[in-house]
Amino acid sequence: MTLPPLILASSSVYRQQQLSQLYIDFDAFSPDIDETPKANESPEDLALRLAVSKAQKAHAEFTDAVVIGSDQVCSQGHLTYGKPGSNENAIAQLLKFVGKQVVFNTALAVIDPKGRQYHHVDKTVVKFRSLTRSEIERYVQQDQPMDCAGGFKVESLGLALFESIQTTDPSALVGLPLITTAQFLREVGYAIP
Repeated sequence: MTLPPLILASSSVYRQQQLSQLYIDFDAFSPDIDETPKANESPEDLALRLAVSKAQKAHAEFTDAVVIGSDQVCSQGHLTYGKPGSNENAIAQLLKFVGKQVVFNTALAVIDPKGRQYHHVDKTVVKFRSLTRSEIERYVQQDQPMDCAGGFKVESLGLALFESIQTTDPSALVGLPLITTAQFLREVGYAIP
């Protein structure tokens, strides 16, 4: 049985690295979508809407493929946080998280060639430990997390910032919930493992 091509609708090198862990050939496509939150949109709803929008954009380009879209929204209290973009913003963002619980909603959308859609949102709660400004500055200098939601790299030195992580899928915090991704891909015919 010949499987359809697999497209990851993401320009994230982190998601590409994650998907490669499943040993499946895929191509990456960078969907250009508007990521502006809607009024009163919850972090979970925003993450899911963006993941679905990315998958739909890729599906419109690659109609014969299985496409994967994913997005992650970081929130603390009623505020959401994106990628910091600079050292100064990463430091300021992490200072706001000191000693607090921060929620990461990581959404997944898979669309097969027949247009069937599979959706999932993983909720991960990270408790940041007490950190000094100099610890945060040292972390940002060493790990350079400017392109990561939340301002840290959990797959790298970022774990040193935490007191605890509560999740059903540890891979979701990196940006792609691999447990559910593998499940959805098996449902559309991929042999994993």
